[in-house]
Amino acid sequence: MISVAELATLIFFCFLASQLTVVCALPPSTCTAVKTTCATNATCCPDAFSDTKYGCCTLGDDAVCCQTPLLLPTSSASSSSSSSSSAAADAGVGGRSGPGGAAAGLLRNYCCPAGSKCSPSGCTPVRNAYPCGPSQGENCTVSFVCPPGPLPWNRTSAATPSIVVVGDSVSLGWTPQLANVLLGRNDVTHSPASGDGGARSTSSALHCMEYLMHTSVGKPLPLEAEKGDTLVFNFGLHDYNYGLSGVSQYRDQLVRILNEFRASLPGRPRLIFALTTPAHNTMSPADDVTVQALNQAAMEIMKANNVPTIDLYSPIMKECGPVPFQDSGPRACRLCAPHCKALSVHYEQPGYEFIASIVAEAVTQNTSTTTARSASVWP
Repeated sequence: MISVAELATLIFFCFLASQLTVVCALPPSTCTAVKTTCATNATCCPDAFSDTKYGCCTLGDDAVCCQTPLLLPTSSASSSSSSSSSAAADAGVGGRSGPGGAAAGLLRNYCCPAGSKCSPSGCTPVRNAYPCGPSQGENCTVSFVCPPGPLPWNRTSAATPSIVVVGDSVSLGWTPQLANVLLGRNDVTHSPASGDGGARSTSSALHCMEYLMHTSVGKPLPLEAEKGDTLVFNFGLHDYNYGLSGVSQYRDQLVRILNEFRASLPGRPRLIFALTTPAHNTMSPADDVTVQALNQAAMEIMKANNVPTIDLYSPIMKECGPVPFQDSGPRACRLCAPHCKALSVHYEQPGYEFIASIVAEAVTQNTSTTTARSASVWP
């Protein structure tokens, strides 16, 4: 097995190689010493964004692990939007939409089937046949490595409820703030245990469901209703890349995700869906129109399934709207200024604290009622 030090050295040289558009294939690992457990029919691959530095490739136990700067294909999606960045610049990487050109130096980890090779165009020979990651869809030119679930955690006490947040990079921003707000009352963690795009799109979540619903060492998430545990989840900012024409796929996949959650969590913890936050400074205002349509679809699904919903969209729009949010002047958005434009869909710390306060109020109340203030819960 490759050591962590050897992996770090190899990734460093891969980064140098990427500046020259050289392809870098990385050795797989059994991951036995780095708190990452993959299924027996999967390959454990290095993953620079994972908290354990490894993830799992679902293309068999002999897949090829890759790290290479992929070229983004020209958008061909039938979308009213520009297919700009879903949660920053990672929407179309290796996928079927996105602006043309290099991947802005982003070195994500991918994998290809046995017998193929890594290339800037994807797996060679190139086939648009792999599960996507950063954007909605299943016909990408590479398969994205599934990051591991949360690191195992110990309850503060036997009576302390746990909260697991499943979501994208925006949820990665507010989850630590939620942990701070609920310190001593709830143990809070995030699935997956990874930076970058987190759980990414609905397509990615279905692809990586086994890992989202287990800890990084392969144990089922220890969430139980009788202990007051909660799973808060969101998908949306990695799903607007097809514009309004993608809402139907999002709806279908979100229903499948909800069913998978219920099947994978025998302890029947409380489920709460968090509505998607605004696409406040992407390349097209149409992206936020799609986000609103995705939120409407999500609310209808959750209402039909008796899953409470936390409205994160309206309070942020009331604070900073309309899109695009402003960096300066009388309409400057305190949640993301002075970097709203650069942050795309993300926030500065005050923004994440603002979101966390809404989530905290919702998860700690009786969800059969509606909150005061702006943290609407829809039973």
